[in-house]
Amino acid sequence: MRNLSLVCLLTAFITTSASAGFLIDPYIGAGQFKSTADLSSLEQSESISATGARVGYSFLLFSAGVDYQMASVDGSDTTNTSVFVGVDMPILVRAWAEVFVSSDTEGDLDFKDGTSIGLGFTGLPFVSLNVELQNINYEAELLGTKYEVKTAATVFSISLPLDL
Repeated sequence: MRNLSLVCLLTAFITTSASAGFLIDPYIGAGQFKSTADLSSLEQSESISATGARVGYSFLLFSAGVDYQMASVDGSDTTNTSVFVGVDMPILVRAWAEVFVSSDTEGDLDFKDGTSIGLGFTGLPFVSLNVELQNINYEAELLGTKYEVKTAATVFSISLPLDL
């Protein structure tokens, strides 16, 4: 009887082994976008739609990789690439942070820097409901004068995080 208890205990520990592997997380979303230029105090507010995917590696509760996003703001298309790190908490919540490495926009804006943080609810089967706050800064030139354009976006999205 004692040996049976020991075997059951060891089996419980062996079957709860860690998983690691390839992560792919396609998403689609919409939200609000605001931009402000240094030359004027005007703030533009418009809607944003975004699609993309986070691709990387996951190990235990942590993940890291690259996020590729295609966004559209009032008919103007933007392509963002960032590096992310994330954590999947055991309480149906996941969080991640990103640092943008490039952002290609239509127009005369040059990418300067950008960051993003996100939070997702994973209580539904196979699906995550997310909110992400993005801040990207650009540099532009008008009549020989350089100025900054600061953007902020709040994107609500639905994604399908897959650990392969």
